Amino acid sequence: MDVKQDSPVIVITALAECQPQWQEVLWGIEEEGIPWRWQQASGLDVVAHAWQAANQSALLVGIACNNQQLVIHYRNLPASAPLFTLMLHEDLQSRRKAGNNAARLVKGIPFR
Repeated sequence: MDVKQDSPVIVITALAECQPQWQEVLWGIEEEGIPWRWQQASGLDVVAHAWQAANQSALLVGIACNNQQLVIHYRNLPASAPLFTLMLHEDLQSRRKAGNNAARLVKGIPFR
């Protein structure tokens, strides 16, 4: 559910061409009914970009990813302390669950 720039969304910053690797996370967010926006950036620090994405998001949740790692951050956490970190080798169910939980953070309901 990739939406326009001005809508309240979870902002997702990609530091590489990696959307196919993390599609399960996106589906997990969509299952919970929360919109997201995908944007490209350059850099190496996935944690810092996730925190920046959370600061760009009206929903206070940001995600950053590269080809090996995905980080979910919350604006109210310290920049160096992300909420969740996923590595590419984790199974599809874990990826989907991470997306569900990012959306549930927005909704203020318990994680799965």
